[in-house]
Amino acid sequence: MNILILISVLAATALLSLVGGIALVLGRGKFARTIQEWGPAIAFVVLMYAVFGDIIPEVLEELQILEVVSYVIVGFVACAMIGLFMGRYHHHSDLHRHGNHADIHGDEEIKNKAQAYTMLAVDSVHGIADGIVLGTSFLAGIWTGIPTCLATIAHEIPQEVGDFAIMQKARIKTKKIIIFQMLSALIIVPFGVLAYLVGEQLLEGLPIVLAVVAGFLLYIAIGELSCTLQLLQKHPKK
Repeated sequence: MNILILISVLAATALLSLVGGIALVLGRGKFARTIQEWGPAIAFVVLMYAVFGDIIPEVLEELQILEVVSYVIVGFVACAMIGLFMGRYHHHSDLHRHGNHADIHGDEEIKNKAQAYTMLAVDSVHGIADGIVLGTSFLAGIWTGIPTCLATIAHEIPQEVGDFAIMQKARIKTKKIIIFQMLSALIIVPFGVLAYLVGEQLLEGLPIVLAVVAGFLLYIAIGELSCTLQLLQKHPKK
C-alpha cells in the first residue's frame, strides 16, 4: 500500500473523530448531543462488522479456530487491562436528559486546566494504541483497514464530544481546545505508519496480530453496547 495513501486515510480518521467535539465548541450543541446519543450504538454495529465480517474471516484462512479464539481472548484481556488504566478518563461524559432537552456534562472530578491536560495526555496514549491497531489492520489489505478506520471513528466521535465538553468546563479557550485535540488525535498517524512499516517485515506473524486486534475491537464493541444500554435505561423514550 502506498504510504501517502495510508497517511491520508489515518489523518482523515483522526480528524473525522473530532467532528462532534468541534460542533460542540462552535455552538452546534444539538448536533453534538445527537452524535453522543447515537454514537455508541453505531460504533457497536461497525465494530462487530469489522471483527466478524472482516478480520476474523481473514485470520481463519491462516489459523485454526482454537488458535484464533485463544489470540482473540489475549487481545480482549489486554485491552481490558489498558481500559482499567485509562478508566478514569474513558467515557468520562454522559448525556443527561431533562424533559425534551439533552445536556452534555463532563466528569465532575475534572475541575481545572491541569486535570484537563492530564486527560488529554491519557487520550494521546489511547491514540497511540489506535494508531498501532490501524496500521496493523492495513497490512491485511485496504478492505480490512478501512472498516477498522470506520470502527475507530464511530467509537471516538461520541467520546471526543465528552473530551471537548471537559476542556470547555476547565475554561480553556475554544481555539486551544481545537488545536490540542487535533494534535492529540493526529498522533495515530506516525504510530500507524510505524506499525505498518514494522509489520511488513513480520508478515508471517500477521494472522496472530490480527486476531489480537480483533480481541481489542471486540472489547471496545462490548463497551459501546454497555453505553447504549445504559443510555436506554437512563433516558427511555416517552
